[in-house]
Amino acid sequence: MSGNSTFSERTKSRLPGAALAGFCAGFMFFFFGALDIFANNRRELLFSFSDFGWILLIIALGVSLALSALVLFLPGRASDVLLGVLVWLCVMGYIQGAFLNGSGSLSGDTGGGIDVGFAIFDAVLWVLVGAAIIFGAIIMKKKTIIRTVFTIALAAVLVMQITGCVMQANNISTDPFDTASSPVGTQESQSDVSGTTAPTEPASSEGIAQPPVPDLSKSYLTVDGLCDVSSGKNVIVFVLDRFDVSYYEDLINYDPNFFDRLDGFTYFGDNISTYSRTYPGVVSMVTGVEHDPWGSAADYFSKAYGTSTFLKDLKANNFKVKIYTQNYYAYKDATPLYGVVDNISYATDYTITDRGALVANMLALSTYRYLPTFLKGTLDISTSSFTGIVDYNGEAPMYELDDPSVISQIMKNGLVSDGSENTFTFLHLLGAHDPYITDENGDRVEKGTSLGQLRGDFGMIFRYIDELKRLDLYDNATIIITGDHPRARDDAKVPAEPRLTALFVKAAGDRGALKISSAQVSQQNLIPTIIESAGIKTVNDYGRSYFSIKPDENTVRYHNFELYVKGQSDKIITFKVTGKGDDFSNWEIAAETDVDIIYK
Repeated sequence: MSGNSTFSERTKSRLPGAALAGFCAGFMFFFFGALDIFANNRRELLFSFSDFGWILLIIALGVSLALSALVLFLPGRASDVLLGVLVWLCVMGYIQGAFLNGSGSLSGDTGGGIDVGFAIFDAVLWVLVGAAIIFGAIIMKKKTIIRTVFTIALAAVLVMQITGCVMQANNISTDPFDTASSPVGTQESQSDVSGTTAPTEPASSEGIAQPPVPDLSKSYLTVDGLCDVSSGKNVIVFVLDRFDVSYYEDLINYDPNFFDRLDGFTYFGDNISTYSRTYPGVVSMVTGVEHDPWGSAADYFSKAYGTSTFLKDLKANNFKVKIYTQNYYAYKDATPLYGVVDNISYATDYTITDRGALVANMLALSTYRYLPTFLKGTLDISTSSFTGIVDYNGEAPMYELDDPSVISQIMKNGLVSDGSENTFTFLHLLGAHDPYITDENGDRVEKGTSLGQLRGDFGMIFRYIDELKRLDLYDNATIIITGDHPRARDDAKVPAEPRLTALFVKAAGDRGALKISSAQVSQQNLIPTIIESAGIKTVNDYGRSYFSIKPDENTVRYHNFELYVKGQSDKIITFKVTGKGDDFSNWEIAAETDVDIIYK
């Protein structure tokens, strides 16, 4: 009886700590983290919490019960150590997520390095706190106050997590396709989110009547017309994400003759991008509208697509406009693009095509949030990781940054002339940006390389060129191959080396061997080149084209680098580049602007 009584007493004394430790850890890492990320990115994660939340809740409960049972029934010292480890993970996980992550994009989206100094500080803090807690767990039989401190710490973390769930309830309860309550895509809610009201009529060229925007809850850019070209003028802009000059050099080192098939092209090796990241880089390229760093992303998308004189001039010159790029970084919902682009669709419902992948992605995001800085790079999770998980019931599937899918369609189907007069095609690909899911043949792989993915992408571009020639449309085509921004060597440090973006340009009528130009150009010359090459009639002055700048002419260019500072506001470092861009002595900081968070 005394033995059973002793066991019972021991079990009772351990029960509060075991229950709190198990449920705090299970709830935090397997449920609350994903819930909070979902709620705070409600307009980008376009599915319902119910699509994965109930599964996570079951997993969290199972993990919580298992951990509690282990703490409760393991032998004395092992139980104490496990309790200490769980207290350590819960306390430091909460501190990491609340105070040490700062703000920024999802993992993998920036591709930058880490602040080594901060990572060391973060790691040392984890080690010191962990050592103190585990040591306290080992001696807590002698120092019973330690068990009380552990209990209070776990209870406090758990209460804060539960409070957070209650506060986020409104953000997770909304059905993204409920037009009466959705924060996405409705005219009423657009005013609430961005401060501007979605137009009842689309932005369009003067004199072209358009129907009103349908009262549907989700608009998006589709893959429709991906293989279609016009019988007249074709302008094609291939944007290979993060196509830094260093990646161009990798391809040349692999094969000095790699680019020989670029008939009529000129390579500009001294090209500077306007921005350092996909947002706002892609939108500025396609619209010509500068980013307002103090406004929200929704504000910028609405203004850029709604007021772009370039897009209006394309429509006025009878160009079909097709923009293939991802949501999140290039649009939240495509309402501002209605009447401007042709590959747009609306859906009132959706289907989860891979629930297991959805759950795994949300768990990975939650884990990423709580990991110490130096371990975050071990997880490869980004907005691109959600590719293929959701299927909308619109007229065509949503376009996503999924290079193997794009390559497969063009390689399999070739190009078809759709009989339209003119077409502007903006095709955004992963290119040199991870995840590397494409090999040199354009096939899907689990773990590829930047070189292999770029080779696969260029294989598709070479096929595209061959198809334009087959259709006798190549001579009249304007083709630009470039990146949206250069390689992000370290987003947490002010650059100390040149940041150049690779650029190939073929103007209408140009043929012959690839030329090399040392002209000092920038993305500011992109739209003027299209206007000039395609002969677009306009009253607007867009500036100088790439070809109007002589190789011996010194120019002044600007590059806006987004500096990410842990735990502080983002900062825009504006570089003024006078003269050759490959000489960093020509780069000077012209301005530093504190902007809180760039994407908000």
